[in-house]
Amino acid sequence: MTVITVEEYSFFQAQELALVLPLFRLSATEYDVWNTLLGHMAHGGRVPLSRADLAQRLNIKPEVVSRATGRLRELGLIWRLNRSLWQINPQIAFKGTAAEWTEAINTTPDDVPEIPLPDYKVRPPRRTITARHRHLEPVD
Repeated sequence: MTVITVEEYSFFQAQELALVLPLFRLSATEYDVWNTLLGHMAHGGRVPLSRADLAQRLNIKPEVVSRATGRLRELGLIWRLNRSLWQINPQIAFKGTAAEWTEAINTTPDDVPEIPLPDYKVRPPRRTITARHRHLEPVD
């Protein structure tokens, strides 16, 4: 039997991320890609999955994966290290030791956008009601 230490599973996700994700208005596919990346995160916050790997795991086309990862990159949640390796922004989620986390923070590329953290007490609504969704309006 292999013994696994707690340090091998050391993982954190910033509590603020749970507050800010709804503001990003991610699509279902973008959430699926994000959660798949988090689920496959290795030490150092790296995710060894190619676009094809993600597409296969999610049963979607590689072009759809590209659009989703592009949006996640625009938001500063991830960036690509090479064709088969992603980096999760260590300020919001990380797996590894404190030393690995410090190293990842210090090597964050300058062009990664800062993730705006919310300063509200009550989360704004996810979507505005449009004519198409009038049936969803509350009844007085």
